[in-house]
Amino acid sequence: MSRQWGLGMTTEMLSSEIAVPANASRFFSTRLEAMRQPTGIIELAWRSEDPYVFNMGFNSSLISHDDAYCTSVVDIDRVTQIPTLTYLRERVLAHLPAEAHVIDIGCGQGEFVETLRTWGIRTTGFDPVIRRQAQYLYPRYWTPGDVRADLYVMRCVLPHIANPWLFLDEVARSSPGALVLIEFQRLEWILAESIWYQLSHDHVNVFTVDDFKRRFSLVEHGTFSNGEWGWVLIDPRTARPAEHRSCKVSSQIALLLGAREAVLRQAAVLDRPIAIWGAAGKGIVLGHALAGCGVENLSMIDADPSRWNLHIEPTGIQVLSPEKAQSCLDSGTIVLVCNPNHLREIQDRIDGRWELALPRHLI
Repeated sequence: MSRQWGLGMTTEMLSSEIAVPANASRFFSTRLEAMRQPTGIIELAWRSEDPYVFNMGFNSSLISHDDAYCTSVVDIDRVTQIPTLTYLRERVLAHLPAEAHVIDIGCGQGEFVETLRTWGIRTTGFDPVIRRQAQYLYPRYWTPGDVRADLYVMRCVLPHIANPWLFLDEVARSSPGALVLIEFQRLEWILAESIWYQLSHDHVNVFTVDDFKRRFSLVEHGTFSNGEWGWVLIDPRTARPAEHRSCKVSSQIALLLGAREAVLRQAAVLDRPIAIWGAAGKGIVLGHALAGCGVENLSMIDADPSRWNLHIEPTGIQVLSPEKAQSCLDSGTIVLVCNPNHLREIQDRIDGRWELALPRHLI
């Protein structure tokens, strides 16, 4: 299906409307408050004149970056993870001048900023959800014309920004000559692993490396986390219009959404308790979908202590620690592991107490 948007602008619709949580990173102290949170719409689309996959149904007025927003990433041992550090020194910092200044746009609680400062790199962070005080952490959005930098870092930030290429133009004008490091979850990985619950309202863009290659000269690029994440280092001064391109992934997206429907049909008739391991964005979207198809006995498990005993939006499901889950969940529970990268380590920890499955293999 196509829609006409202005002179010569044809948009190919890649999905029908799907209701999802409006935000997929917020946690609340009470179930009632969590259930009051809004839902949004996913309606994936593609414009051949500006080719990349984006959410036509995105509504910025539904987005909230407030005290309920949780940005931490920990592993099963509850150690904070900053995978950017695995490639940063050799692949990125080598391209910067001496005494470089780095700005982390969307810095969370400043963990990455603090690490770079311990390396002796002048680093500044911007994020409206910052809850700690430091002279180099600004609890607000970065805006064009803020402090100049030699490198801007955007770790899973550009997927949240409508009109992403315009935003990168503004970065280029703010600090001519600066490089930009962008991390994003790869559309190729989502399709290959059938992670339909990675598609969320607040991720308005779903990128591939080629989306950047078509528009910029890449200084460096790569992947991490077994291909789940991609990263590109670009010089935004090299921006050029992308050539017209028809969508090559429409059939794959149709298969992905077909897999979603199949899993939800199976879940609706599965007479067993279900727990979701992973209460970040994937788990919040998956929990909402399962609750929406009628699953009533639904739990959530996460290794991050900052989420324990809180409730996810908008279902109100409470997040359990792994220890609490082992003490209170029935042995007949089927545990859906949101991220296939974590399946093996979770198997090793639970010692066969529950049946584990990936959501694409519910039965």
